[in-house]
This record gives sequence, C-alpha cells and structure tokens, in this order.
Amino acid sequence: MEKGFRQEVLNVALAQLLAKHGVVSAPEVILKARPGQKRRMPDILVSFLGLRLVIEGEVADTPGAEDRALDSARKRVEEGLAHISMAVVYPASLRKLDSFDQLQREMAESQLKVAIVDESEETGYSPTELTQIPNILNNTFDKLVREDVVARAAAILDDAVEKGAPVFAAITGFPEEAARILGIRTLPRKKKSPTEEEEE
Repeated sequence: MEKGFRQEVLNVALAQLLAKHGVVSAPEVILKARPGQKRRMPDILVSFLGLRLVIEGEVADTPGAEDRALDSARKRVEEGLAHISMAVVYPASLRKLDSFDQLQREMAESQLKVAIVDESEETGYSPTELTQIPNILNNTFDKLVREDVVARAAAILDDAVEKGAPVFAAITGFPEEAARILGIRTLPRKKKSPTEEEEE
C-alpha cells in the first residue's frame, strides 16, 4: 500500500486551515451517500458567510484529477447540498509528508489549483495560494448577492401565472373562490357594451 495522505485528509487539512484563518466556520461535516447511491469517501461541508461551501479535492497524481474534482463540485451544487463548491487539486508532494501538522504547514505555503462552482456559473482552474482563497470566496459571495436570482425566479413565476390565468378564469366560480380563500376582493366583471351584447 502506498504511504501517504489520502485526498480526503487533504480536504480536512484545508478546511481546518481556512477555519483557523476565520474564512469558514468549523466544524466540518461528512456528507454520506444517500440510500441507493454508491458509497463515497467524505466531502467537507463548512459554512461561509451563512452559505454552504463544499470542498471537493483531488491530488495532482490522480488521473483526470481536475475533471474529477470539478465534476464532484458541480454535482454538489446541482444536488442542492452547497451554494458554493470549491474544486481543489493538491500538489502530489503533499501526500508524502510525515505528519498532519507538517501537511498543514506545507499546504499553507503551497500553490493549489482552485475552481469555483456556484448556482449560476463555474470558473476554470487558477493557481492559488491559501491566502488568496478568502478573496476568491468573497468575490463569489458578492456576485451571488448582486445577481438578481430572485428577480429571475419571479419572472418565471409571472410567466406561469400569465399563461395559467386565462385557464383559471374560464372555470366557473374559480376567481371568486380563489379570492375568498386568499382573503382578497375580486375585481368587478367588466360590463358588456351594447355592441357586445348584440353580437352574442
């Protein structure tokens, strides 16, 4: 068996370093596989400014490390488990250290590859040091706050109401019953003009 740290341990080390610097709130949480899903090794879930942040890592010497980490990060957001997911590729040299303390010291000085996935988009990987991660996460948070996600959801709802309104209005007594349930007054029906009455 190969000596060295597994990538899950590297994820924990990174989460603890970020918590130590006040970037995220510990404790970290292990996300277990849902019933019927293949058992997975743990992911790390922490709180960042009230949002759920998942760290998905791979080690550079793993085949397809970048794609694997990014795919996992993407799935966490798609599944609704995280608002923000951080895909990290660790240098292979971090595997071979002798102790967890040494791992954290080396990680704090190492260059990682980091990509961010949020509810609206994902970034590509960029070489990143630990001290740069707070800015990356803060920028992502600010973008999420600025984006008019609620307005887009409201537009979808308005569209659904607009398309459904004629159908509901054609149901005898529906407007009055809906108004009664909602505790609002119905609009008076428009009186037909003499011309409209003659056409009937």
